[in-house]
Amino acid sequence: MWKLWKVWVLTCVLLLGACSSNGGSKKESSHDMAGGDSSEAKTEISNSSADEGTASPEKSDKKQSIRDQRKVIYNADLRITVEKLQNAMEKVRKMVEDKGGYIVESNTNIGEEGYEDGMMTVRVPMNGFRPFLQEVKDISEGSPHESVRGEDVTEEYVDLSSRLKAKQQMRERLESFMKEAERTEDLLKISADLARVQEEIEQIEGRLNFLKNQSDYSTVTIQFEVKNLKAEKLQTGDLNTWKKTKMLFMETVNFFVSAISFIVVALFGLAPLWLVLIPVVFWLWRRKKGQKKKPGSPTSM
Repeated sequence: MWKLWKVWVLTCVLLLGACSSNGGSKKESSHDMAGGDSSEAKTEISNSSADEGTASPEKSDKKQSIRDQRKVIYNADLRITVEKLQNAMEKVRKMVEDKGGYIVESNTNIGEEGYEDGMMTVRVPMNGFRPFLQEVKDISEGSPHESVRGEDVTEEYVDLSSRLKAKQQMRERLESFMKEAERTEDLLKISADLARVQEEIEQIEGRLNFLKNQSDYSTVTIQFEVKNLKAEKLQTGDLNTWKKTKMLFMETVNFFVSAISFIVVALFGLAPLWLVLIPVVFWLWRRKKGQKKKPGSPTSM
């Protein structure tokens, strides 16, 4: 009986020890797994943060490159009023030279009664575009008229730049193929492809140069109008009373002379007609007068 009890106690002790060892191992394994997951998560977070840290400068550089390549074509129209046309145009010429620009077209027009106007088309660098417009408006005697238009060609410029790089790389490959080609047929085909690519490269370069020139230099068209300073003098001339009186007197005299001349011409020019009409009219008048003096008949009484 005592032996059985000892065996039973020993069995219970062994079972409790096995359970405690399994629980500890499970806890350690779960702790290890959690620690591994957390370390992996920390590694991923650190990697992602590192990627973000490396990506942000690239994005900022890309934005900066886009800003550097921005191309906007500006065109402006100005209409100003000046007192002396030549002096004003000479001032504008000096402004253009000071800004580092150049004159495309310039002409003047002198009309009737001393009326003058002029037109000038100039191109100025983009960095001096706004100051130049303000300086031109400052020389106007009246309220200037301004119209500014802008065209953003950045997208086209960037696209053409990418196409140019691709075409240049293609040209380099064709040149390497030409060096390695041995057959005449291959040489002719590669030469034709190379000529076509070279033509496309020249076209793209020409368009890029045009866009760059148009965006680097803005075009300004200026209309000059001269103030009509002779208007007051002309108006006082129109109000000359003595001159108007003499003109009206002469017109009245001419009217009476013309009327008398017409009557004289009618009397003498139509004399044959009067010689026929006067006797007829006189006879009709005598006849009508005689009928009035004739007495009435007895039957009527």
